[in-house]
Amino acid sequence: MDLRFRVDAKEFVAEIAMNLVFLDWMVQTDREDAERVDASELPRVRAALAAYCAVQMPVRIDGAAAVGDVRALKVNDPDEALLPLFPVSGWRGLRKVSFEIAFALSAPPQSISVMWSAYPPDLLSVLASKPPLDIAAEWSADGLRSQLMFTRSEPGFTWNRPVEGVASRLERVPTPPSARAIVPSWATLAVLLFIVAFLAAAMSRKPPRIALGTGLLAAVIVMIIRPSGLPFLAFGSRSAAVLDERDARATFEALQANLYRAFDYDSESMVYDALALSVSGELLEETYLGVRRALVIEEEGGAMSRVVALTPMSTVIASHGEIADATGKSVAAFVVNASWRVEGRVTHWGHAHDRTNEYEGRFVVAALADGWRIHDAEITRQERVENAELPQMPTVPVDPLNEEL
Repeated sequence: MDLRFRVDAKEFVAEIAMNLVFLDWMVQTDREDAERVDASELPRVRAALAAYCAVQMPVRIDGAAAVGDVRALKVNDPDEALLPLFPVSGWRGLRKVSFEIAFALSAPPQSISVMWSAYPPDLLSVLASKPPLDIAAEWSADGLRSQLMFTRSEPGFTWNRPVEGVASRLERVPTPPSARAIVPSWATLAVLLFIVAFLAAAMSRKPPRIALGTGLLAAVIVMIIRPSGLPFLAFGSRSAAVLDERDARATFEALQANLYRAFDYDSESMVYDALALSVSGELLEETYLGVRRALVIEEEGGAMSRVVALTPMSTVIASHGEIADATGKSVAAFVVNASWRVEGRVTHWGHAHDRTNEYEGRFVVAALADGWRIHDAEITRQERVENAELPQMPTVPVDPLNEEL
């Protein structure tokens, strides 16, 4: 069976498809021929599905129970040449029923809760006592696709609307440290106030001690308070403080995680918007094409897998320095040597196909105007990992490393 949910502007829809084996386990339809569904029998099938889902698949939208409408019910006309692929279930395994359950929305929902209760036994299991199937599903909302797994022990899922747009699924990336003034604004202000206070006291014919004390008092007050305003009073600049290894490693790993998470979005524009928060503009298109190509699983008919997890294996900060950004300005940067594992997953017909890849690469991370970004990347090794215990995932951009560092 295939289970997909989507949240649109005006409705919440569950798209469901199942073969007749699954259908007959779930509801009783009293068909004339067990291996097919005649058009005249579709109303009875629809009524049985509506009754079952109303009780066994409760939906709550913003905390209130919702009633759905079963629609678009149809049966496929399968190719007889595929019948040998179903030696156990025959036509009942090959022939599929599909339908939708639609829930009207009066306003954009903030939360939706669903339950899935149908877990027939796995007829292909080699165990004498056939275990119940786990049902893999996909949820699409606000341009973001997520993978779900319903099980008999955990049959429910609650979706909450993100409040931060594209960035809602991304890791927080620290802000680059700013360059420091050699003479901070508060020091200049203290000197100016000393001069003004001293001159004011002197012009009012106060004794020199009082004039000097007044000026010093004004300067001391400013030095204690250290106001951060008046940036035009700062003079000179020195390089920003270098990140320590722990902060640099955390910055890179957050950027790398966000690079992959960008592909959870289902429109190209949103993927690009999310990628732009992790990689520099010069690397954007190459990153998009490279990662997308790596996510395609050829043995699954070219289907595009979804990233399940990214596991850093080693993140070593090789060096710190400066590089020139697109405007020619020198900005802080550091080089990272990293290795990681990625898990990609394709979900269809109620189950998932996983693939694990392992990578090594060298990256330049730069403090650009919009924040830390991956500025250059070079993948030095990639390898498919069979039966890995750690997660699996795809490739990153390939670009010549800036050797100025």
